[in-house]
Amino acid sequence: MTEDRNEPDAFVARLLPADFMLDRSKALSTQLYQLLRDAIVTMTLQPDDVVFERALADALGISRTPVREALLQLAREELVRIAAQSGTFVAPVKREQFAESALIRQVLEIASIRRAADIISTRELEQLHDIQEAHRRAIERNNAVAAIACDNAFHATVCTAARLPRVQQLVEFARAPIDRVRHVTVRDPVVADVTLKQHQRVLDALEKHDADAAEQALREHLDDAFRRQQAAYDANVALFEGR
Repeated sequence: MTEDRNEPDAFVARLLPADFMLDRSKALSTQLYQLLRDAIVTMTLQPDDVVFERALADALGISRTPVREALLQLAREELVRIAAQSGTFVAPVKREQFAESALIRQVLEIASIRRAADIISTRELEQLHDIQEAHRRAIERNNAVAAIACDNAFHATVCTAARLPRVQQLVEFARAPIDRVRHVTVRDPVVADVTLKQHQRVLDALEKHDADAAEQALREHLDDAFRRQQAAYDANVALFEGR
């Protein structure tokens, strides 16, 4: 990690899109939390990067209070570490944390898909088809960030179809270490095509309201994805674990 990477101006430039504006009618801490979380999950901010609280507040013309509130929430999710007298840093992706996240995700999503297979609506099936098409277009454009967003949207829609909103929130929370690995390493178009085909098998089973087939297709997809993500983690362990 270069020295320039951990300069306040470089931090702000990486974090804030050119057109970024806060909505003053909404909670500033919530918006900052989402901004910082997205940057960490997509690896725009990497393990051990310094989070410059004052520089961010100054760039946005706000007090440091909402920035601190956002950072405290991220600390509870183990996405940043706040060191007394030293500052705030992006947290590493620990191996055990990554493996635990994959396990939690599999348990929750498999339980959800069996319920979804029984009660999924025609509208939700159409949404899954639309997501598949958007995913395909993102792959064609070599837009890895958009492709991962479509991948996550597919899984989120299945949870929504199961009428289990809190399960989806838990999956979203648990998936952060996995997504951090994916955003650095999973950019192979062959892998992306495999994911599309695996999603299609899940969708085919849901259209038939076949819970057993849906579970099997999802289990195979998640197991295959974890094997690839684990290999990617091992190949980039120094980046993920930080100093």
